[in-house]
Amino acid sequence: MSSIRYALLSLLAREPLSGYDIKQQMNNRLGPFWKVGSNQVYPELAKMEGEGLVRPQGVETHAYRPARKLYEITEAGKEALIAWTMEPAALETMKDEFLLKAYNSWLVEPDQMLVRVKDIRKQHEERLAAYLEKIKELNELLEPSNLRDPLASSVSIVEFGAEYERLYIAWCDKLIQKLS
Repeated sequence: MSSIRYALLSLLAREPLSGYDIKQQMNNRLGPFWKVGSNQVYPELAKMEGEGLVRPQGVETHAYRPARKLYEITEAGKEALIAWTMEPAALETMKDEFLLKAYNSWLVEPDQMLVRVKDIRKQHEERLAAYLEKIKELNELLEPSNLRDPLASSVSIVEFGAEYERLYIAWCDKLIQKLS
């Protein structure tokens, strides 16, 4: 199975969702480490439904928007997700456009590169602030004694994002110091 399926199953294991809700949550909850487009969500849901991994749970209707078909994970879907979760993961390769630009920084004047480094540092500061706010929000909802609460794993992943941003900011600070 493709990784997109496991991302979809990961969300549906927490609660029934429409395709639209899945896309929104992919961009908000999983966005820092997993992005997906609408053109991927709906075809995958249809395939997974055909394979018995998800099933329609009902239709959500509101006067202010079109009806949305809700999906829920099946027992077979949960079993597939658990099995995949326990498989060893491959080490990921990082692709970061700014790191490639920094690799070429020897070609430009240091003061010009300094502007770019400060810009990217600011973007990472903003993302760190968003992560810290999300951690605070999730911790307020989390029941600390329940280790099987899905929010516990969500907090863990957002904390990883915050640590990554701190590392990136520290690296920018070192580069700023070298270029100054």
